[in-house]
Amino acid sequence: MTYPQNPHIRDICSKIKDYARKTPFLVPYHQRVFDNISVPIYGLHLYDSVMIYVRAITEVLKLGGDIYDGNLVMSHIFNRSYHSIQGFDVYIDSNGDAEGNYTVITLQNDGTSGGSLAKMSMQPVGFFAYDKHSLIPEFRYIKSDRPIQWLNGRPPLAEPLCGFHGELCPRKKLDWRYLLTGPLCALVVVVAMALLIKHYRYEQTLAGLLWKVDMKDVTVINLGEYNNPSNKNIFQICRQSILVVGEPNKRSFTNIALFRGNIVAMKKIHKKSVDITRSIRKELKLMREVRHENIINFIGASTDHGSVVIFTTYCARGSLEDVLANEDLHLDHIFISSLVSDILKGMIYLHDSEIISHGQLRSSNCLIDSRWVCQISDFGLHELKAGQEEPNKSELELKRALCMAPELLRDAYRPARGSQKGDVYSFGILLYETIGRKGPWGDTAYSKEEIIEFVKCPELLQHGVFRPALTHTHLDIPDYIRKCLCQCWDEDPEVRPDIRLVRMHLKELQAGLKPNIFDNMLSIMEKYAYNLEGLVQERTNLLYEEKKKTDMLLYQMLPRPVAELLKRGDPVEAECFDCVTILFSDIVGFTELCTTSTPFEVVEMLNDWYTCCDSIISNYDVYKVETIGDAYMVVSGLPLQNGNRHAGEIASLALHLLETVGNLKIRHKPAETVQLRIGVHSGPCAAGVVGQKMPRYCLFGDTVNTASRMESTGDTMKIHISEATYQLLQLIGSYVCIERGLTSIKGKGDMRTYWLTNRHQSELTPDLISTMDTLDSYCSSGRESREHSQYTQYCNPAQNGYRLGSCKCDTKCLYSRRSDDNVTNSHGTSEFPKISEPTQVNCNQLCICRLNSSQVFNNRSPRSAPSITFRL
Repeated sequence: MTYPQNPHIRDICSKIKDYARKTPFLVPYHQRVFDNISVPIYGLHLYDSVMIYVRAITEVLKLGGDIYDGNLVMSHIFNRSYHSIQGFDVYIDSNGDAEGNYTVITLQNDGTSGGSLAKMSMQPVGFFAYDKHSLIPEFRYIKSDRPIQWLNGRPPLAEPLCGFHGELCPRKKLDWRYLLTGPLCALVVVVAMALLIKHYRYEQTLAGLLWKVDMKDVTVINLGEYNNPSNKNIFQICRQSILVVGEPNKRSFTNIALFRGNIVAMKKIHKKSVDITRSIRKELKLMREVRHENIINFIGASTDHGSVVIFTTYCARGSLEDVLANEDLHLDHIFISSLVSDILKGMIYLHDSEIISHGQLRSSNCLIDSRWVCQISDFGLHELKAGQEEPNKSELELKRALCMAPELLRDAYRPARGSQKGDVYSFGILLYETIGRKGPWGDTAYSKEEIIEFVKCPELLQHGVFRPALTHTHLDIPDYIRKCLCQCWDEDPEVRPDIRLVRMHLKELQAGLKPNIFDNMLSIMEKYAYNLEGLVQERTNLLYEEKKKTDMLLYQMLPRPVAELLKRGDPVEAECFDCVTILFSDIVGFTELCTTSTPFEVVEMLNDWYTCCDSIISNYDVYKVETIGDAYMVVSGLPLQNGNRHAGEIASLALHLLETVGNLKIRHKPAETVQLRIGVHSGPCAAGVVGQKMPRYCLFGDTVNTASRMESTGDTMKIHISEATYQLLQLIGSYVCIERGLTSIKGKGDMRTYWLTNRHQSELTPDLISTMDTLDSYCSSGRESREHSQYTQYCNPAQNGYRLGSCKCDTKCLYSRRSDDNVTNSHGTSEFPKISEPTQVNCNQLCICRLNSSQVFNNRSPRSAPSITFRL
């Protein structure tokens, strides 16, 4: 827009301010405000508007027209120009719109700079003037002697030569070189950036010292402290070597330690110090990246305290050399083929990796872990090991040279890593040693030095190269193995097959292996256990004891029938039960008690309460399902059904709990006792094992929810039972119940419930049943007796009994003799052997028997039955 050009604009603005103070405006005057305020542009526009209107009125009056005729007045305003008080002309078009005024401002010399850009400024040079006869405004210079200084001396073209879209020029063909240059440059930049990032990350990994082991985290196990009781557990885990059954130091083949809770093997590099250069860091990084089931895992290294120690995973059974030297271990075809297969797979992995080759492959570098998997060790880290002073170095050099290829023996500057063809030769020696079990060269009259010299210089022998004997008198092996050994031992390394081809040649050796590695492992372990049964008898006994503890713990977590199914690996299918009785108990005021107790005190209180409950429920035919906080859930009637007796078992248990809880004191609050609220309900439900890790035996169904509602709607120190449980207790008899009336149960509506208060001991009837494994047949009556027989038996109609004249069953009779606690089985016999000593029988686990010349003492019967002692 055009800026005001009137040089007297400031005087005009001052007059406007003066008029604002006068009538009729009477704007309050404040000098500071009036001095700093500027007149808005609208004031100038108002001035122009009044002047345009006055001019038009004047012209109308001169012509004798009517000033009240709006059209006439407007005709003297439209299509005319007027000079604005701002100093420029404004044109009003036929629509009454004032056309905009635009001033052209360019970079102009200030008149003295002589064309220097440093002394040029933006100055107005012209403006556009409108004419009613022209649609396009006319450009006029403000000063004719100050024209626009165009770039290149002329104004730009109104339109490019080829048009705005290139339509005025012929299209040029695109050069493919220009098309490829951009993407190629971008690709080169991306690749370069990727390489730089990869290199940066690689350098960060090298500098990260992930391989470094702090000796503060390592606990060295001293073999001389085997008899220390505090170290017994560690030695039992880590010393599983199969060499000799004797002193511990004869069974361990390497130094061992504990690192972060894991047993590791230690190998000391006999160097006083080492400078960790970049190449050594690359070796250590590469060793950490090597991961294969037949390659020993490199854990790390320590360079502290003036020594260098390498840590690897511990293989409990020692090296292959130790296994072959153990005459007590019989290695059959499966053993040998499995070990050879593991070595081949490990060597193939090494040859395909950045390690490239082993260089020192022999039986002492093939370690056997506790699962009889062979793992290759002692490879790599050549620069770290260079220059070490090994003890018995001469003996070690002889052992290495016995398995070394002849071309490497002749090379005085042989590489530390050896060669892949040299590894093939060493594998042939190793295979010969594994099959023959008589050392790398079998039975030979030559010394180690002579063997090495003959291999190194074959011209010393008249018959050519010197290799281990392969005649049938020395080694009875199949022809394909003999042929493979000859190829591996070829004098020319280029003729030898690579390690993959060796595996193909020995494919027949692996014919006995199963496809599943676990099946192979199991087969090897079974053979090993069979061959070393006498040596591992002590450990087997220890394992049996631990298994008993594990089974006992498992039986406490799951019902015995369910646990047996899980142990056998059989699927545990969910089962529906027509009628069971479920008990829920809850500690009243547990939340308030927790707020006034510490967490340890709460744990201690719950442990006392649960221990008390567990000792009580062992006297009943019930199963504890779970405990959640202070809630205790017990069920009877599953997984082994017991007829209608489940209601009586739960009722007796509930009464027993109320009777006991009154004497249970809270340790940290001796003045207070535990207050219970118990709910009982009977009905159908489904039960099954949920989950694979930490499986749980869970109950499902409306019966569980209703039993929980019985507990939540009950009262303190009372047993709240449903009508279904009440009806079952009436069938059993001897239980005293008081009707509570209709109770509102969430989700069930109004239910008639009862309070269980007591039981009459005098009315109880012995309910002695057998909880043995059930078969298809069962006793025809609830109680079978035989006149003048040697025993009297009781059994439930829903359970199996013993085979009697009038009771056709197939369940075996079990009884425990107090004298030696041995279990004797009697299959389908009508008479028992006479026993002179007393016999103890638990009636809720076994059938009750009465024997001639014997007595039955201390019967543990269900709580629904009285204690009974049988005497003849």
